[in-house]
Formats: sequence, C-alpha cells, structure tokens
Amino acid sequence: MRRHSNTPSLGRIAEQAGVSRAAVSMALRNHPRIPASTRERIQSIAKDMGWKPNPLLAEAMSAIRAGQPPIDRVTLAWVTTGAHRNEWKESAFDLRCHEGAKERADNAGYRLETFWLGDANNNPERLGDILYNRGISGMLISPLRDPGTLSLQWERFAAATVAHTLITPRLHSANDNHVASARVCVARMHACGRRRIGFALSAKLDHRVADLWSAGYLLETFEEGLADPKLLHRPEESVDEATFIRWVKKAKPDGVIGTNRQIPQWLKTAGLRVPQDVAYANLDLNSTAGEHAGIFQDARAIGAGAIDMIAGQLLRHERGVPEKPKTSIIDGHWIDGATMPKKIHHPEFIERAKNMLHNVGDPEPNRPVVYD
Repeated sequence: MRRHSNTPSLGRIAEQAGVSRAAVSMALRNHPRIPASTRERIQSIAKDMGWKPNPLLAEAMSAIRAGQPPIDRVTLAWVTTGAHRNEWKESAFDLRCHEGAKERADNAGYRLETFWLGDANNNPERLGDILYNRGISGMLISPLRDPGTLSLQWERFAAATVAHTLITPRLHSANDNHVASARVCVARMHACGRRRIGFALSAKLDHRVADLWSAGYLLETFEEGLADPKLLHRPEESVDEATFIRWVKKAKPDGVIGTNRQIPQWLKTAGLRVPQDVAYANLDLNSTAGEHAGIFQDARAIGAGAIDMIAGQLLRHERGVPEKPKTSIIDGHWIDGATMPKKIHHPEFIERAKNMLHNVGDPEPNRPVVYD
C-alpha cells in the first residue's frame, strides 16, 4: 500500500537524522534497542517532516500474518448515545475526551468520525450495520447518558470505552483515578485543618463512576480517623439547595466534597463564608482557573488512552468482547482554588495527597507523537 505523497519515506528521515533506515523504523516503533534520547530525536525529526504511521499497512501486515487478505480500515468511530446529536458536546469532560482521542487517532494515522445512535433510530444493531458497511472496524463508546448496555455486533469490532457507564458488555476502558481523586480531596482538606469533611453527591451521579468517588471518600476519612456517617449526603437523584442546606445545618461540616458548582454560592446564601466557615473541593472541575479547588480530570489523556487500546486491538487483529477487559487508570490533577484555605496546618497530609496523584505541572500535557 502506498503512503500519501506528503509523507516522508524512512530513507528521507534517516538521511535527515543521520542514522540508518533500520534505526528510523525501530525508533518510530519505540523499539527498546534504540536509546530513548535517540528515539525522541528521530521521532521529533519525523514529526517535523510530516511523518505519520500508516494504519492501513499495519493492519494489512496483521491480516497477512493471520492468513487473511488485507482490508482498508482507517476510520474509527466515536459513538454517542444522547437524546440529540450534539448532547455530548454539553459535557466539558466529553469534549476534552474527544479532543484527546481525535488528536491521538490523528497522530496514529487514523481518522475519528462521530456517529450518533439516533441516526440509526436508536437501534444499536442498525448502527453496527452502518459502521460495518462503511468498513469501520474500530469504535470508541463515549459516556452513555444513563449507565446501561449496548447490543452491538461486537464480534465485528475492536472497541473501547471511557467512563464506567457501559455496564454490559465489559470492554477495555480508560478512566479517571476516581478513588485517588476523592482521597486527595479529603487529605487536602485535612491538611488545612478541616476534620468534619462532608461528601455531597447524588447516588445517581456516583453510579456513573461505579461508586468509586464515595469509595475513595469513605476509605480516606476512615484512614484519617475522620469517618462520620452523618457527614455523608447522598440523595438518590440530585443534590438540591434546600436539602443540601438542611444537611449542612444538621451535620455541620467544615469542608464539603462534591461536583455541584453551585455549592459555594448555596453556602454563601445560607450565611456561611467560603472557605473560612466551610471549604469546598470539586471532584470534576471544568477549569483550572482556580475559581474552585478540586480535581481536574485529564480527559484528553483518557480519550487518548482509549484510542491506544483500540489501535492495539486492530494491530493484533482482535475483535469482539475481550475475555479479560483491561482498564487504564489516568491520574487527574489537584487544582488549588479560592474555595480552599491557603493556610496549611498539617503539611504531612499534603505529602500524602501528592503520593496518591502523581501528575504534576500542566494538566493538558502534549500527547505522544507516535503510537506506542
């Protein structure tokens, strides 16, 4: 199969880098025989020259090794299931996840195209037929609006998902480190001298992350000797202002962890100062600007990680529901913000938090150039 005319050959890259063609080939595949510094230099030169991996060739070679004729498969599907075509764009997490997936797919030589279940009359099998007839063999399932199942012809596809909303079948997935995120919020509040740390999150929203946020909160408060059942506010459907304030007045938390961005304003309306009286940490920040403190999920890396899983399956010529699904856990980033006190009373808990989430620096780091 021929590369596009604007893609440089291995020979041209080798000439520019001053190495052999074999060294270029191994460097672009991240082969350990090539020193890391040399690999990075060659990959940088290749990128500057416009090189991209050829997924058609990779899959053709995989098919040849399996004794099957090569088939052109270059488009990957981003599958959405909302009530309307662009509902997924209303979620900041989904948008960042898609950006990371699209960038990673592009850098790996694929093209990511959006497919909405509504265009198939909300019939998953019909959507599967559409994708299959288009020659698409790889799909990324975006977060479902409601946790549940999709009855696609999975044996036709290499697939992965993000988040925990696809209950069945269980696919390879990439997700935030939700347990560590909640534990870090507790530890950070404890470092600021808060001991009555509340958790305000609906059961419905917690279910979307397989109840891992509440699991992390309960584990960390128990570990730090701060556990108190009265500090858990977990209504079934949603956290609303009236019931939230009633809980605050009864439980008297000096810190609250949740996802509702209105909580600081509710506290202020009730006559409480934020963060002097009640601190607040958000488990799912939309911004790193510092208006609120909390966790900024690295959704771009999560999307990129899911693409890696799909590309790996395609290269190995794997299709269908995996026998042993793998989950890639991506650390989020703690963001200091105005809803948390600046004074640290217990620095040892800052160190404890740093040991739970290892990401530091830019929350949106550059993604790798070459699929590895």
